[in-house]
Amino acid sequence: SAVQGMVKVLCALHNVSVQCLSQQLLTLNSVLIFSHYVTKVKTLVDQALGRDTPDWRMLHACPACNYKQPDEPPLYPARLDAFDGNNSLKRVDGSGHADEHFFQSSYLIPAAEVDLFKDDVRLRPGATAGNETHLSNVPTSDGSTTCTENWKVANTTSENSTNVFDQTGVFVSACRHGIIQTLVELRRSGELAKYALATANKLIDVYGANGLTGYDIGCSFSKTIAASSVADKVKKANHRFVVNAFHGHAHNCRCQLQYHTLYQKGLGIEDLETCERVFAGSNTVAPLIRHASYFHWLQFIDLQFDQWDQDRYQELSQFLYNNYKQALHLIDELTPAVEELKQQLDLLDADFERWNIEELQYLKALAAEPEYDPEKIAYVEALQSLAKAE
Repeated sequence: SAVQGMVKVLCALHNVSVQCLSQQLLTLNSVLIFSHYVTKVKTLVDQALGRDTPDWRMLHACPACNYKQPDEPPLYPARLDAFDGNNSLKRVDGSGHADEHFFQSSYLIPAAEVDLFKDDVRLRPGATAGNETHLSNVPTSDGSTTCTENWKVANTTSENSTNVFDQTGVFVSACRHGIIQTLVELRRSGELAKYALATANKLIDVYGANGLTGYDIGCSFSKTIAASSVADKVKKANHRFVVNAFHGHAHNCRCQLQYHTLYQKGLGIEDLETCERVFAGSNTVAPLIRHASYFHWLQFIDLQFDQWDQDRYQELSQFLYNNYKQALHLIDELTPAVEELKQQLDLLDADFERWNIEELQYLKALAAEPEYDPEKIAYVEALQSLAKAE
């Protein structure tokens, strides 16, 4: 067959046994066929159990996030999520073009829904982004995009990549317990604003008000979404965006005081770096799907995410237990030291929060750095040279 001939050519080029590679291809095809029938059976079971309603998986995948006890006091934030993009799960353009099947994934936000936000945000003055808006080209209230421009993850997709790959990565969201909620495919682009906007819109539609989402550029994205068509929805839902703990340390001090998880009430020890852990697992799938058809590309990602969610569900009780122990340990260990410091310096709890507010006000008042005075610098350098000469 034509496939067998191509297998022989590839084996000759890479000095690999034909029999060995044929067995691998046969095993791979068997896995794909088996997973196809498992998906079909699961669909029938879900229909029989009434689990085929829209967004059923999102509403029930994580019991810790979604299930409420009678008379349970409301929390703020009501739930914690994170979203981010990853460019490892690429797919070469034209791969498997003869395969016209489409895989139905409960994680996927359809491309048509994403493209509703294609031209949703106004560009900042002087920026050009073709037909679509990049996150770094969105106007901010102070005219600064320092944090976004300093953090280069969203800008790593080159023109060569968009010419070679049809899918240049994925954009996912997950709850604080690591269970994946949504998936968006990046098509011939980097991390455009429309992917994050479509994901945020979906989360608010499904989960409702008082949510909080961590994003590595949550500071500038807050301004992005305020300039979008869903600005009123986000404001009404009281949904906020912050910067993840690890990524936040790459942002300036003024930004951290407003958006870093360390300064947010209700987050406790949560770092919101959930997506980085998701990508650490999904990156293992990348070599398998680089030259796959679109059907198999999405199928493998769906299989990976489904298995990931099952593992997180199985470990959920242990996860909550470990976090509770860690929180108690921090309280027991640090409370005596803090109380001693408060007595020595005659401080109240309100003073700590007041310091943060005063620091932020001071940084906001700094419109610009002091003007550079070359004469003063030259004078100091002359004194240093004189001291060395003497």
